[in-house]
Order: sequence, then structure tokens, then C-alpha cells
Amino acid sequence: MTSRGEPEGEAYARRLEAIVAGHRGEAAVAARLLDDDDAGVRAAALGALARCESLQAAQVRRALGDDAAEVRCRAAELAPPEVELVGLLSDLDASVVEVAAAALGERDWDSGPVEELCRVAGNHDDPLCRESAVAALGAIAAGLDADAGTPHDAAAEPESGPGAPDTAVAGAPHDAARGMALEMLLAAMDDRPQIRRRALLGLYQFDDDRAADAVRSALEDRDRQVRAVAGELLGVPVR
Repeated sequence: MTSRGEPEGEAYARRLEAIVAGHRGEAAVAARLLDDDDAGVRAAALGALARCESLQAAQVRRALGDDAAEVRCRAAELAPPEVELVGLLSDLDASVVEVAAAALGERDWDSGPVEELCRVAGNHDDPLCRESAVAALGAIAAGLDADAGTPHDAAAEPESGPGAPDTAVAGAPHDAARGMALEMLLAAMDDRPQIRRRALLGLYQFDDDRAADAVRSALEDRDRQVRAVAGELLGVPVR
């Protein structure tokens, strides 16, 4: 029986219907199943609509408020860039926080979530949430760095003078976000081994003496896998 007292086989049949609809391109069938009583069916319907390339931002936003964590997780995984996910980092269900952090890490051009990701990375009770947030911080910091280093067409460069935009001010939010990410990644080197491994990958990209020292110090980490990551990054053998 499902949580609503329905025979499990009936809910399974509708989940299968949603999955098949996605493969057949039957978006109308999948959309109808978004209102199903079973959370598994609703989650499958979201995936089916995405497979049909018919999933709308409004449908995702609605699913992000679903009572079932399973549905909120699936919605976060499938959310397009215009759908805000930062609020999910405060979700009461740790699985939702973990998925939301990972999804935000894929938006590596956006510095907006960095402060909240730092909060999760430093304070969340669930180590999987902290690990996901640390990984996201590394990805975003790398994305911001790549964006800052992207060459621009000289013809598109703004002219200097009183009316020209202040590029230093424009880059300030990115610099501040990278600074926050760096501090959190350094702090994460005192966390569990799997989190230290994630932090190393983020720290390696920074042109910063403290980051470089942390990566070198990891060659002597008490965890062999952390030492292995540091050795691979630095190109040196580890014991």
C-alpha cells in the first residue's frame, strides 16, 4: 500500500505510464500526471516532460513547493536557469538541500548562491549536504574565474571616460564571491575526508598562497584518498 492507502501496483502502473510517455513524446499525458496523488508518479512526470522538452518553468516552480521531498529533489535537478533554487538550501529535508546545492554548482556563472552555499558547507548537520555545497562552491569559483578571464572583442570594449561603466565595480561581486568561496574551502579542509577531497579540487584552481599551501599540506593528510587527490593535482607520488 502507498502512504495514501492505495495499492502499490496501481501507483507503479502510473509511474510506468509517465516514464513511457516521456519516451514517446506524449507531453500531455505527462502533464496530467503532475497532479497525481503519488509522489513517485509526480516525480516521474517531471522527468517525462523534461525528456519531451516540454517542461515549463512554472511547472518546476510548482513542484519545488511539493509536500514530497522526492518531487522537490527532481524539480531541483531539472530546473532551468531562470528558476530560483537558493531557497531550497534551507529545506528541512537534507536530501533536497544536497540536490539543490549540486544543481546550483552547475550554474557556475552565478555568484548569487555563494553566501548561502557557504552557510550550508560550514554549518549543515548532514555531511552529504556539506560535501555537495563545497563541491558547488568550487565549481562556481572556477566558473567565475573563467568568466573573468574570457577575452573580449576589442570592438565591444566600452570607451574610457566619464560615461564609461566602472568595470572594477562590475567585477566586485564576482571577486567577493570567490573570496567567500576560498575562505569556506580552506575551512572545509578540517572536515571529513570526503569533504576535504572536494575542497582540494576547488582550492587547486585558486592563485592564492594559502590555497597552494593547503593543497601541498594535503600530501600529508591522514586519509589516503585525500593524499591521492593532492598527489594527482600536483603530479607527485604519494605514500
